[in-house]
Amino acid sequence: MIAATKSINELLREWQQARLMTSLDRHFALEMSKLHGESSPLFTLICALVSQYLSSQHTCLPLRQIDLSNPFKEQSSQCQIELDLLSLEQALLNFDAISTPKNGALTPLILDKGNLYLQRYYHYETEVADSLKRLSFAEQHAAPQLTDIKAVNELLGKLFPPTELQYDWQKIATATAMTKKLAVITGGPGTGKTTTVTKLLYLLCAGQDLTIRLVAPTGKAAARLSESIKASKQRLANELAQANIADLDKNIAKVPEDAATLHRLLGVIPNSHQFRHHKDNPLRLDLLVIDEASMVDLPMMHKVLSALPEHASLILLGDQDQLASVEAGAVLADICAGLKQVSKTTGKSRWQMRYSQAQAEKLSQLTDSTLTAFTHPSPKIGDSLCMLMHSHRFQGDAGIGQLALAVNQSNLPRVAEVWQHGYQELRWIEHSLLNQQSNTSSNTGLESLLAESVDKYGLYLTAIKQANTQTGLDAEAIIDSFNQYRILCAMRAGEYGVEGINQSVTSALAAGGLIKPEQEFYAGRPIIIQSNDYNLGLFNGDIGLILPDPQSQNGRLMAHFIQADGSLLKVLPARLPSHETCYAMTVHKSQGSEFSHVSLVLPIRPSVAQQQLLSKELVYTAITRAKHHFSCLGSQRVFEQACTRLPQRASGLAQRLWRDA
Repeated sequence: MIAATKSINELLREWQQARLMTSLDRHFALEMSKLHGESSPLFTLICALVSQYLSSQHTCLPLRQIDLSNPFKEQSSQCQIELDLLSLEQALLNFDAISTPKNGALTPLILDKGNLYLQRYYHYETEVADSLKRLSFAEQHAAPQLTDIKAVNELLGKLFPPTELQYDWQKIATATAMTKKLAVITGGPGTGKTTTVTKLLYLLCAGQDLTIRLVAPTGKAAARLSESIKASKQRLANELAQANIADLDKNIAKVPEDAATLHRLLGVIPNSHQFRHHKDNPLRLDLLVIDEASMVDLPMMHKVLSALPEHASLILLGDQDQLASVEAGAVLADICAGLKQVSKTTGKSRWQMRYSQAQAEKLSQLTDSTLTAFTHPSPKIGDSLCMLMHSHRFQGDAGIGQLALAVNQSNLPRVAEVWQHGYQELRWIEHSLLNQQSNTSSNTGLESLLAESVDKYGLYLTAIKQANTQTGLDAEAIIDSFNQYRILCAMRAGEYGVEGINQSVTSALAAGGLIKPEQEFYAGRPIIIQSNDYNLGLFNGDIGLILPDPQSQNGRLMAHFIQADGSLLKVLPARLPSHETCYAMTVHKSQGSEFSHVSLVLPIRPSVAQQQLLSKELVYTAITRAKHHFSCLGSQRVFEQACTRLPQRASGLAQRLWRDA
């Protein structure tokens, strides 16, 4: 069944050395063969592929994606599977360690609909799909005064005044969440997801006492959600006052504004992968709101849904076009997959709502919109979804919004046109090597970026020095100043990765007399946490500053962090969990954050492995972290190649949600 130039063990070793698989992939395959007494090279090879796919954030191995003539995509194939796809499926089912769901056997590997899963991930996927469908098909149980169509129509009309837009999707999204126990509200930056959910919570809190929890995947995302809800509540209070709806103003106080991380919500058990809340000890809440849902991986979504009480409702907020989670799965993208329509003539895709006839009529009555054009004979979970289309942040011809849109559509002519337009908020910095033969030669583009970073980071560093010579140090204000600018990198290693850029920026700031990095901890050093420390309340991705403690007599240095509830946490540097300098960070780590000015750094000549990281989602995510200015250090070729690379994570979740009965 396999033709190979060497034994499977030798090939596994060579593939690991060539970085075509990890050490974990190799040892998993060997251990599986040993445990189940399988001497077949085919079984060992397939186990290695399953592990490799999982390491690459896929939740399963689609057999149709295997290149049978070159399974590990070597430059010169040393191994091939001498079976067609149907014969391969039949051969796999002859192994005792592989079964189908119909067999009902608890085997380590499950083959279902042409996808091969680790048993654990098969159960994650099927149970998440079942939970989402159950919630989507269930009606929301609102307060009595919110069940009357006319009354709700009037309330929505007051909260969402008439607009020139054909469809007020914020208003429609609010109505959707008032009718369904599952509401998925998606959209790009500035489309008003937080504003929408604030008004929604305001309505749901009218006349009833609900236990509502706000959460996000990371500490900084939770902090940003809390800040956004507070600001949105203030705007809503002003709107209500202007509309003379003071009698409803008391309900604003019921809208929660403190957000936590998913880990804190579920209850971490030290030194355990389990959580305190699960199926047999569910969460105590009526409504759960999860922001930045694109960052939630499949295992975490399974844990959340398992711990959700039977009566509770769920609202997911996020941008379906952003980078998916760093772990396996792309749950939000799979949930939204059924809304993507591809033109048969142009091949271009667009998003289209997908409602049942009954839901379209109900939403039309609630919102005074005509939504019958969006009816679908098989809506599936579409009745629970609403996509916000209009960005309020990037108005009209704003450069950042235009660039993000062109990149998201992989429209290269439009991308070039936007860069050439001369938008003040956009700045292209070309890699310019004085010695074209070496990556380490002088790069005037890098020098320009470093000059920009000295100028931007110099603001908060100067504020630290002035505070030392004057009275008091406002840590919150200094952290806010630091967070106005950030350098984002596509990868960690290399001169143009996080490690190299952090070193370069540190040297440039030191040369400018802004920092004194002779010691590991110095005033002004930004750090990013790399592991969770539940005792300290610090989590992977949290960012803080090393600053003098104004409350100590000798001004000793402490690490300062803004927590999700807005409070300031101070930690002795010696107690910090693993961390690193953070003038630059990866695009992945930046998710859930916003900065006034973002600079993206792309490699000059990316390797094959680096090219796989450079995708449309990565560039789009980096651009949309910027509120006012976006710079990019790169080359046109690499930027355009990234814009056309559309990585797809293998998963069966979308099919279970949208195509299965």
